[in-house]
Amino acid sequence: IDDETESGNELNGGELIDIRTYRQKVIDYLAEHSDNPVIRKIRTLEKINADDLKELEDILWNQLGTQEEYSAEAENKSLAVFSRRLVGLDQEAVNEKFGQFLDGNTLTARQQEFVKAIIDYVRANGNISKEDLCRDPFADYNVAELFGDKLPVLTAIIKTVREAVGAA
Repeated sequence: IDDETESGNELNGGELIDIRTYRQKVIDYLAEHSDNPVIRKIRTLEKINADDLKELEDILWNQLGTQEEYSAEAENKSLAVFSRRLVGLDQEAVNEKFGQFLDGNTLTARQQEFVKAIIDYVRANGNISKEDLCRDPFADYNVAELFGDKLPVLTAIIKTVREAVGAA
């Protein structure tokens, strides 16, 4: 008899024990509960309010593990940024949020490439800061030279992301 089940649980004297890591529990939860309003907000870069944060705390610190497990895994990331990093961004929401910058501002191909790199970075890391723009994958760009008089467009893009994660 195999004591391991397909769901990541193990039998121990007839009792089911969850052997998944904290990270895997969070990933599974986020995937299984994509219709949860808080998870949806995280995936679509919508602002998170205080009630959303309390719900996220309950999910991450009580239902799936402890605050200590979260802290050990989150690398000092906020609740929403940590979750977004694991769940990713909804492509439709990305198109909607950033389409106005790509469509309405006649950016050059290189500027559009840079904006897409920002979107990919946020998708992978959950957030972006001004400091991140000085590191890979952005280090090869001279942002001031690249955007010139269109620097406000870049500022607006980063502001859109920062506003979404600001409360979290």
